[in-house]
Amino acid sequence: MTQELPREVTKPVWDITPGYDFDPDVDFKELSSWFMDGTHSVPPFTPFFSWLWNKYCGHGMHYYCAVISLPCNKGWPIRTYHGHDYPGFYVVRDPEEIKRREVKFRERMRPYIEDYDGIWEKHKQELMALYKPLKEFDYEKAENYELFWILHDTIRAYIRQFEIHFLGMITAETAWLLLEQLCEEMFGINDQSAEFQKLMIGFDNEMFRSDRDLWQFAQDAMKAGLGDIFLTSEPKADVVIPKLEQTDAGRAWVKKLREWLDEHGWRSQRLAEINEPTWLEDPSPAIMYVKGYVEKGGGFDLEVTRQRLAEEREKAVAEIMARVPEDKKEWFLALIRLAQNAGSYSEGHTIYCEFYINALVRRCCLGIGRRLVQAGTIDKPEDTFYLIPDEIERVIDVPEYHKMQHLVNRRRKDWEEWCKETFEGRAPPVLTTRASLEEAVMQDLIPAFDPIAIKVVVGAMPNVRPELKADLYGVSGSQGVAEGTARVVMSYDDLGQVKPGDILVAPATYPSWTPVFARIRGAVVDRGGTLSHACIVGREFGIPVVINTFEGTRKIKNGMKIKVDGTEGTVYILEQ
Repeated sequence: MTQELPREVTKPVWDITPGYDFDPDVDFKELSSWFMDGTHSVPPFTPFFSWLWNKYCGHGMHYYCAVISLPCNKGWPIRTYHGHDYPGFYVVRDPEEIKRREVKFRERMRPYIEDYDGIWEKHKQELMALYKPLKEFDYEKAENYELFWILHDTIRAYIRQFEIHFLGMITAETAWLLLEQLCEEMFGINDQSAEFQKLMIGFDNEMFRSDRDLWQFAQDAMKAGLGDIFLTSEPKADVVIPKLEQTDAGRAWVKKLREWLDEHGWRSQRLAEINEPTWLEDPSPAIMYVKGYVEKGGGFDLEVTRQRLAEEREKAVAEIMARVPEDKKEWFLALIRLAQNAGSYSEGHTIYCEFYINALVRRCCLGIGRRLVQAGTIDKPEDTFYLIPDEIERVIDVPEYHKMQHLVNRRRKDWEEWCKETFEGRAPPVLTTRASLEEAVMQDLIPAFDPIAIKVVVGAMPNVRPELKADLYGVSGSQGVAEGTARVVMSYDDLGQVKPGDILVAPATYPSWTPVFARIRGAVVDRGGTLSHACIVGREFGIPVVINTFEGTRKIKNGMKIKVDGTEGTVYILEQ
């Protein structure tokens, strides 16, 4: 006999992220506006990753606001809606409380002003110590209860990674925001101006050094007579590597690549997800970038460009410091030097933070997934991406007594629909009770004075000037003007289509895409701020970038001839 239960016992309150799924009846009473994070959650997150990100990225944001005592913001609550994360902001609006927080803020920023690199070096060592046992754990030999604990150990590392991650970001990017504020007051310029951007260019970072390694692999391949294999083959590891391994020189090259991947392959193409193979699993991205450098030939352009930009930077610093009043010079220069870490840290930290931990989370999910497949609990190891840790905990000790296919199948179907919704432009950029997106930004985001929100995730709103007669209006991320063929890249799978001289058009770009910037003339990006990846890399490569166009990937089609004006923040369609 089936027992009838009262409806209030069986109805779901939340689904993917218990306590974090967006509920308008509850969440609009808490905050008036929730902004879509298009920089990270396009395409939509899978359920497991959404659970992790919204809980613990949110914790990391509360953590840095408390540790640094950010004067106007106490943190970012995050909600899940159709696979996207929508942060809001706990804005401090009481002037007296802001003053009290400012006193602590000045004290807590000082160590970063004095020794930013030293603090980051200690944090890197801490992270690598956390990751070591996760890399070495043997999922095949583990007991079920040990899988339970490795899941918790991995989550604990994920939490600590975000605490460290955000301390480095918030300190450098707050300096950027404060410097911009001073520049606006004193000189009438902001970070979209050439004068400001020149203060921040010409810096190396871990990601650029990794890209140089790939360029060197291309040089080694050509010297060993292997260049034609790359030029004539589809850039897939399972195509290129078997051909290389037919000769001694090719086998030696592959051996060196695999040794490099042991250290640098803990990454995927997407910055924030676990549903794409790591480079360790599938080195095709590395092969694709090596092929690109073989096709392009020549030196490592970024190295030559960086030297020129560094000289321009120091000249720009000297020129602006000459205009700063004597009583403000010390503080102004301190802000410049700390803010100059914003770009290099933003790119470099991803190797040790997001890329590494996401690769380890993926390893954990697949390791547990294989055990659940053996027990008949799910059908494929990847099905764990459609469960959440609470559900895995419930079944992992005795998995043979559980069937989770009904939940996996429903969530996969929902996720696929959300992906379609996003690519059709139906995902709302903000969930708000305000009259417009602009009002929501001015009332509920700007007062938080949070540089990560303002300069990375949400960004400034486009300044539409009809007199320019542009087809798209955005924000200047990197100065300059360029014309070329539009290449719309919605995901990693499209990157191989980018040809030298193209204009990249994308929802967002990620640090693992950096080598593509050596091939393009400019970029147009749907979402992001002036410290998002496309802008930082565009400035280092000296190419124009327009961000926050919101609908660039919908209005621009592959093959169109377009003009990107990174100085004005506009895009023109020259030929259909």
